[in-house]
Amino acid sequence: MALLIRTLLATLLALAAALAAAGDARFMALSYHEVLADDEPLTPTAVRASDLARQFAWLQANDFHPVSVDQILAARADGPPLPPNAILLTFDDGKKDVYTRAFPLLTLFGYPAVIALVGKWMDAPPGQMVDYDGEPLPRSDFVTWEQVREMQASGLIEVASHSYDLHHGILANPQGNTQPAATTRLYANGRYEDDAAYLARLRADLRDSISQHTGRAPRIIVWPYGRSNLAAQEVAAQLGMPIGLTLVDGFNDASTPKAVWKRQLIENSPSLQAFAEMLRVTWAPNPGRSVKVDPGTWPPGEDGLSPTLDRLLTLSPNIAFVKPGVMRDGREMTLFPTTLRPVAADELNHIAWQTERRAGVPVFIDLPDSWLDEPELVADLARKVNFAGLRVRADPGSPVAERIRKAAARWVWPLQMAYALDAMPSPAVWAGLPRDDLIVLPATEEIVATLPAAAAARVLLEFDPVLPPETIARRMSRLEADGFRQFGVGGLPESLMGPIFPSLSLRWQPQLP
Repeated sequence: MALLIRTLLATLLALAAALAAAGDARFMALSYHEVLADDEPLTPTAVRASDLARQFAWLQANDFHPVSVDQILAARADGPPLPPNAILLTFDDGKKDVYTRAFPLLTLFGYPAVIALVGKWMDAPPGQMVDYDGEPLPRSDFVTWEQVREMQASGLIEVASHSYDLHHGILANPQGNTQPAATTRLYANGRYEDDAAYLARLRADLRDSISQHTGRAPRIIVWPYGRSNLAAQEVAAQLGMPIGLTLVDGFNDASTPKAVWKRQLIENSPSLQAFAEMLRVTWAPNPGRSVKVDPGTWPPGEDGLSPTLDRLLTLSPNIAFVKPGVMRDGREMTLFPTTLRPVAADELNHIAWQTERRAGVPVFIDLPDSWLDEPELVADLARKVNFAGLRVRADPGSPVAERIRKAAARWVWPLQMAYALDAMPSPAVWAGLPRDDLIVLPATEEIVATLPAAAAARVLLEFDPVLPPETIARRMSRLEADGFRQFGVGGLPESLMGPIFPSLSLRWQPQLP
C-alpha cells in the first residue's frame, strides 16, 4: 500500500509539473455581451459601462494583461510567451453598444478584443426587426458594417463568427423542448435529423458571411450558448475557423485544444470586488455532489419527472447519474430512439434537458454493463440526448472505455467520464485518468482507510442510500475535514435527504495563484 501511495503521489506531482510547464501560454478568456448605460435596466448577461471601465482599470492596476489571439497562437507555437495573468476579452452578439461603449474603453486602455457577430442579424436591412433570442429588436440596436470596419481598422478588434443563424433553439424531441441549434438534432414530422442532414445544416450555416464586408474571413467561431461537439468543430475547422470559443469556465493553456477555448461568462454586471475575486483566485473544479436516478421506476410522463425534479432541488446535487433504459418482460429497452434495442419511449432527451434546466443538475448517463460492447448504441444515445457525461464500469484508458468515449465524444462536448469501480484502482489506472474525469468508488470503510489524500480531487465516494441520511451526512463531514470534497449517494430515496449535502462546503477553498 505504501508503494501505491508513493507511486500515486509521484504521478500527481508529474501532472502538476506538466501543467506548470504550460504556464507560458496560460490565459483566461472573458465573455461579455451587452454594455449598458447606468440608467438602463440590467439584463442577466449585461455589464454597465461604468462597471466595465472600473474592471479595465483594475486589470491595468493589478498586472493583468489583455492579449490578442495572435499573441496566444504565437505563445502556443513556442514564440514569445504570454505576459503573466493574460486575459482574452470577447464581446458576443454585436449589439451597437460594443461600438458606442465598449470600443471607446478598449481604445482608451489599448486593449485588444474579439467581437462575435451573428450573420443573419447583421444582414437584416435597416428598419427590419431582428429576432434576438425570441425578443424582437430593431436592426438599429446592432452594429453596422461600417462600424465593424472602423473597429477592425484600429488593430485592436478581431471579428469572429457567432454563426449565421444558429443563435436560437430548435425542436429537439416529441415533448416540445427547444435546444441549441448547433448541437441538437432537429425533430420534425416525427423524425430526427440523420448525420448527413445535421452536418449539411451546419456546413450551410457556418459559411463565411463576414469577409465580403470586412475583407477578412473569420478564423474564430464563437459557439452560440457556448455549445458545440466534435463534429461541429470539424465542420468549422474545414470552413476556416479552427479556433472555437465556448462558455466552459476555467483557464486555458498550451494543452487546451484551439477548438474549445474556455471562457468565463460575465453576468449581472459584477461588482469590482466580485470581478477581482474571480480573477485573483484560482478555483479548483466544483466538488461533485451526485445521486442516481432511475426513470424506469417512475410513473409515465410528468407524473414521474416532476416529483423527481422536486427531490433534486431539495438535495441540490450537481451530477445526476441517470439510467437510459428499462427492463420490460425480460427485455432491455431504451428511452431514446435506436434500431439496436427495443424502444420503450422517446423520453430520455426530455428528462435530461429538464433535469439540467429546471433542477440545474447536469446529467451523466449511467451506462448498463451490457452496452459497453456496443459503441454504436452509445453513438445513437449521443445523437439523440443532450448530456454532460457518461458513467461506465471500466478502467480509464482500457480499450472498452476508449471505444465508448470515442463513440459519444463526436456528438457530445464537453464529455466527462465517471469510471465506477468496486475496488481501489492501481497506480496505472490513476495515471491514465484524464484531468476532468472522475473515479467513483464505494464509500466503504476499507476504501476510505486506504485512499490517499492526494487523490481527493479525482475520486467521488458514493454512499449506500440504505444508510440513514444523518449517518451519511456525518461521515461526509468527517471526510471533508480530511480534504475530500466529492461525494455521491447511490440512489434517490423517497426519504428526505436534506441533511446530506447542504452541510458540506460548496466549493474548494480558494488558492492564490
